[in-house]
Amino acid sequence: MKSIRNKFKLFILCVSLILNNSCQNHNQNDSNNNSDFTQKEEKATGLQTEYLGNYHGIQPRYFMKNQYGDDMVINGNKVSVPSTDYKFLLKENNVVNLQQINLEDNSRVYYDGTYKMISEDGTTIKIECSLSDGKGSNPTYTLTINGSDKKGICTGSNEPEFSIAKK
Repeated sequence: MKSIRNKFKLFILCVSLILNNSCQNHNQNDSNNNSDFTQKEEKATGLQTEYLGNYHGIQPRYFMKNQYGDDMVINGNKVSVPSTDYKFLLKENNVVNLQQINLEDNSRVYYDGTYKMISEDGTTIKIECSLSDGKGSNPTYTLTINGSDKKGICTGSNEPEFSIAKK
């Protein structure tokens, strides 16, 4: 009889230990899941709220360059790119929109895309904007923004950089 009681007590003890460990692992998993959720939520919203919004800049007229960095010439004439007004709109969930206005003829081009943070050093952040007009134009711009005044530089590929500021 003692033997059955001892076995029963041992069985209850084992079951208690298993349940206790199971609950602890479940709580740790919940805590890990909460941490993963917070990280996913931060990634989903993208930038800190203070960086979201409109950034405006004007790229002065320039001459297009070839792959070697020389002025591109067609029929003896340098290829000129007119001054352009840029308006970037950085939104939640890594969404970016761009409106370009040709300041010579007032024509407009609209782009939609996504952004990702490339770097952050405490005073400035770098954001890469990958855009498309839906018709084959797919520019990428890098915005380097100063955290204190929300001013910075826009850099594109094969074109001169220009100043931007949050509106």
